[in-house]
Amino acid sequence: MGSVDTTILQDNVIVDGVLRYPPTGIKVLVVGAGLGGLLTALECWRKGHTVQILEKGGCISEAGDFIGLGPNVYVTIREYPTMFQEWNKITYDPEIGVCFQDGSLATSKYSWEHELEGVAKHAAWPLRVKPVGFRRDIALMYLSQCERLGIPITYGVNIIKYSEDPERGIATAHADDGRLFTGDVVVAADGIGTKSHGITMGKPVRATDTGYCADRICYSTKHLKDAPALKEMLATLKRPQLRLFTGTKIHAVFLVTQDRVCVLITHKDDGTASESWAENVTPEQVASALPDQDKWDPKVIEAVRNTPSGGIVRWKLCWRNPQPKWTSDNGQVVQIGDAAHSLLPTSGNGAAMALEDATSLAECLRLGGKADVASATKVHELLRYQRTSLIQHMGFVNRREIHRDTSEVVKGGSRPLHFGKWIWTHNPERYAAEKFEAARAHIDKGAPFENTNLPAGHVFEDWTMEEELEKEKSGVFMQDLKTNGDWGLV
Repeated sequence: MGSVDTTILQDNVIVDGVLRYPPTGIKVLVVGAGLGGLLTALECWRKGHTVQILEKGGCISEAGDFIGLGPNVYVTIREYPTMFQEWNKITYDPEIGVCFQDGSLATSKYSWEHELEGVAKHAAWPLRVKPVGFRRDIALMYLSQCERLGIPITYGVNIIKYSEDPERGIATAHADDGRLFTGDVVVAADGIGTKSHGITMGKPVRATDTGYCADRICYSTKHLKDAPALKEMLATLKRPQLRLFTGTKIHAVFLVTQDRVCVLITHKDDGTASESWAENVTPEQVASALPDQDKWDPKVIEAVRNTPSGGIVRWKLCWRNPQPKWTSDNGQVVQIGDAAHSLLPTSGNGAAMALEDATSLAECLRLGGKADVASATKVHELLRYQRTSLIQHMGFVNRREIHRDTSEVVKGGSRPLHFGKWIWTHNPERYAAEKFEAARAHIDKGAPFENTNLPAGHVFEDWTMEEELEKEKSGVFMQDLKTNGDWGLV
């Protein structure tokens, strides 16, 4: 006779329509309630882990402008029915156009890559993924879902140190007021200023100033007063419009929806930028950063000049070289998002990579189980490093591409900021499930392993920020990255 299965089946745990996996016994402490931290908490809860969130601020930050998030981010959105409905209401599908300085189109209008006819099937198919959202809206959407699931968030906790105790099997986040917070794994999702490098890299790792900054503007169209060109545009607006302006050492992205206006201008820093949402500059300071401002599209100028008081952040663009180690020696502290891999805005995928991290890490922890948290975080790191490093690299290449005269950028009918199907056909949850055992065998036994979440045929190469900045200084653009492997759409 065969053996008898004596497994005791538990009732399904369904909260707010979300089906929870069986409990793993893993306690996950998430430090930082930005987008990456909040989705990490949600996915870890769904995968059966116990979760707690710590946030430095007194509440969730509602600062920020718009972000692009493709199908690779939303592979699990349908697992949260209430949040799914909300997401469908707060995201946008803008039409894109590259413009000359005066606002005239340099290309025909087009849609996001994953929406084009005849391209590869994206990761969240058949969902129609509207790829633009506002950081505030997405953050509040994730926060509301955390609250509906009963995930606790403790505000006003400034973590200044991370540690782990292999003998006890716990990791600790140390607050500046002496409080200690522990978990089986601590996730450092606290951004570019994280103090977690002391335990992952053995020393603090400072971000390097790139010499550029981004003026970030986003506000309600209700604030438009003396803006005849913008109001005329809004009167006939049927679909949100996104415009890219390029130039020597400067580019601007201009987004208009029925309810919001956003401008993002990247230019050389004159020393007034900072890494703070609390430090503001005036519309006059932004306008002065635009060369020949009287020749610019009047709608952009109106958008800048109508910005409410205190509504412009001049954000210093800082960077760290690709960092192949995101975990502590015993694997109980792991970095995600900007704490692990800061990206330039021109990568177009900064928030997306943090959210992919969240989905991947939760699944790796489920597969590793409480007895093998250390392997789980290191598998996650192995699965993610090359992909995020390549997208970091792409940010520099993209910036070099668009910091040229517009006629050069669009020569031959080219459309700048090409990503490729390898980005938006990737499903980080499925990839973690499929590659987990092979990756663990590579870490534990040296078995062969190759990541396949890169462009097909791509030969991964390490690189440095210093090398890329030298290329920028030359003033000559050569596409030396997107010819390595298949960056196509089909």
